[in-house]
Amino acid sequence: MSETPTTSWIDKQGNSPLPIWALSGLTFAAVPMAVKKAPGVPSLLQSMAFGAIFAAWCLSWTFLNAKRAVLSGKPFPLLMVAAVAADTAIYGKKYLQVNGYLA
Repeated sequence: MSETPTTSWIDKQGNSPLPIWALSGLTFAAVPMAVKKAPGVPSLLQSMAFGAIFAAWCLSWTFLNAKRAVLSGKPFPLLMVAAVAADTAIYGKKYLQVNGYLA
């Protein structure tokens, strides 16, 4: 059975630390905006804490921030939501495969 190009790309990303490092960098980039309390950007404490964690925190971030970020309509918060969603898909799939829930 052959894999689709999308599945193959997601699998490759799941074996790489780059997506989560990029998301972490993006979260640290939000710190100056968090200090200014820009709409849609997580608080300073959340930006610092989530930026420091390089493992499965995407769902927590989504529960705490996604609605506010989407409702803000600002480009940077929307970019953060997109990055979190991508990492959730990449590493979520990898987690499910490693634990036998997906073939």
